[in-house]
Amino acid sequence: MSFFKSFSKKSVLSQSDRIYLDFASSTPLDHVMLSTFPIISVMALQANPSALHKEGIAAKKVLSEAKLCAAQTLFAHSDEIIFTSNATESDNLALHGVVGGLLKNNSTSIAIITTDTEHSAVLETVAVLAKDVSVILLPTEQGIIDPKQIIIPEDIQAVIISVMCVNNEIGVVQPVYEIAKRVRFLRKHNPTVQIYLHIDATQAPLHFSLNVQKLGIDMMTLGATKLYCPKGVGMLYVKRDTPIAPIMFGGGQQYGLRPGTEPIQLIHDFAHSLAFAQKKVETYSQSIAGIQRYAEDCIRKELPHVVITAAFSERTPHITHIAIKDFDSELMVLELDARGFAVSAKSACKNEDNEESGITERIYGQGWGAVRISYGRTTTKKDVEKVVATIKIILEKYKK
Repeated sequence: MSFFKSFSKKSVLSQSDRIYLDFASSTPLDHVMLSTFPIISVMALQANPSALHKEGIAAKKVLSEAKLCAAQTLFAHSDEIIFTSNATESDNLALHGVVGGLLKNNSTSIAIITTDTEHSAVLETVAVLAKDVSVILLPTEQGIIDPKQIIIPEDIQAVIISVMCVNNEIGVVQPVYEIAKRVRFLRKHNPTVQIYLHIDATQAPLHFSLNVQKLGIDMMTLGATKLYCPKGVGMLYVKRDTPIAPIMFGGGQQYGLRPGTEPIQLIHDFAHSLAFAQKKVETYSQSIAGIQRYAEDCIRKELPHVVITAAFSERTPHITHIAIKDFDSELMVLELDARGFAVSAKSACKNEDNEESGITERIYGQGWGAVRISYGRTTTKKDVEKVVATIKIILEKYKK
């Protein structure tokens, strides 16, 4: 049985008359997968894991087992796992938290180095931190940086480097291993400077191995929205001895770094979904890559004037970003939506009050629209044939 056939469409999608191609924004629930996870007792679900009674102890055990499951999956230690409400909170905790930890340790000269195509959760966070630290935005070539661009500024005591593992809009993959190698080089040649590497791997767990020891990182952000499990939970891996201070207050849960009663069911489902994804990562990536290749062959054949962004760069298999000359992005998304297709024009984390990320304009210049098609466990070749044919119809309609 193929990987895709092991997941019925009815178990994942509630509207079978529509074709969902926005898995990079959010994955639907996979009830088949969730049904394979250990069952939590009613006793544990009803209790606060901080309570001392029998029910509380049962809840605490579930929490500890989930933390161990996530840690073993990532080749980390249990005390290096912090559960949050989502990936955005994890990014905030990583950046605000380490800046706070460094300031607490009397490191007053701090720099954050990141890229100009990061997720808004990072870019808007560093914009706020710019009043206390130096911020360096590295320019990217189609979303990718050269690790040699990372240079330690003069008279700096500590540096936080933050890069997105997989770009959520165009799908390019940052050379994380090479960046980590660059960090080791910089540490060797700048022994008095503290250097910490954070990656946002929210788009990565279904498609790339996330062994934190092999990656050589200090922090990693993850979120439930890409793991086919219930939303409302995220995670931050923080390597031991990384200075980090809380950014929320009101409780001592999770070493005081993330106060508040832990949502046991959400954390349990997230941890096991992460483990499931990493066990299947090679098989799943190959299956999705086949869908991506087929879709892009269809695009080249049927839509010769449409450009596939970063077609010759290393990309994740679940995203195809296409650029269209003289056509509005949001108009294409709405036209496809009216015809039963769900795709995106930009990151769903950008609302109507935010400006475009600018990545399409940066690559192609003014006058280009863009659509992101992203694939998942239920995507078929027939689905991509239909969406490509429909895009062709829409373009012909407006050409007339």
